[in-house]
Amino acid sequence: MTALPAGAWPVMLTPLSDDLTIDWAVVDGYTDWLIRQGAAGLFPGALSGEMFDLSEEERLALAARVVARAAGRVPVIAAVADSGSADEQARAAARLAATGVDAVVLIASVLVDADASETELRARLERILDANPGVDFGIYECPLPYHRLFSTDLIAWIADTGRFSFFKETSHDVAVMAERVAAAEGTPLRVFNAGIESLVESVAVGVHGLSGWVVNVYPDTVAWLCANPDDERAPAVQAALVAQESAMAPAYPNSAKALVARRSGLDFRPISRWRPAEIDADALAALDAGFAALGLPGTAERRPAASDRS
Repeated sequence: MTALPAGAWPVMLTPLSDDLTIDWAVVDGYTDWLIRQGAAGLFPGALSGEMFDLSEEERLALAARVVARAAGRVPVIAAVADSGSADEQARAAARLAATGVDAVVLIASVLVDADASETELRARLERILDANPGVDFGIYECPLPYHRLFSTDLIAWIADTGRFSFFKETSHDVAVMAERVAAAEGTPLRVFNAGIESLVESVAVGVHGLSGWVVNVYPDTVAWLCANPDDERAPAVQAALVAQESAMAPAYPNSAKALVARRSGLDFRPISRWRPAEIDADALAALDAGFAALGLPGTAERRPAASDRS
């Protein structure tokens, strides 16, 4: 198992056309843009990518498309989003692994019901691992359909299997993150924070980067922050990203899609199946201009390539 790189890991937005089908040309351009802007790896088909509103066939096609477009430039991971029996989830993991992703991400709140014990959860994980020898995995404490946080003991077991390389943790507690980093020490498991509000502090305790939705729009700025947490400008950069994410939140993910369109030049339409919302184009334009005017490190605009505009 190759260790995944530290840094900015966008949970990619899914571009949709007016008829709500996936816009594959924009998927290609967005993949290129994120890599060019400094993404360390890509996570298509996560919650921000509307995973619960895509069919399994669409999620598999999306993962395969991003893997093909990335072409080894950065690793790509994707999630199994359907519930079911252990055997059904094991088969779903195998289908996703066949797309060529570097890790198959298992969703905490999908693996078992909310009232299931950690013993039951561990048994489910063991069944999926045993049925998929040679497949690398990730784990994600997704807050929907319910929010399940793992105990430190379970994280230690997950890490010690040697089969997991990615953990998107959602405790939003730096002390808990430190415990989890310590539990994974000496194993392939790398811990990624989901919240921009504590990124600098979490990197200081060994977290490997950010896998949150602000990265979808500002991968360059987040990549700089991950690489320079001790820079005197880091607290101000983090505060600016927190403010930007908060402003996007009411109409997310459409707000983020509109901002990506402004920043990248892609025809990324503010259309979503999950949480569809009207956006205020003028307010977003002002938000974008205000952020650019801050002159933060890592935010130098790069003109989109012709292939991105196709």
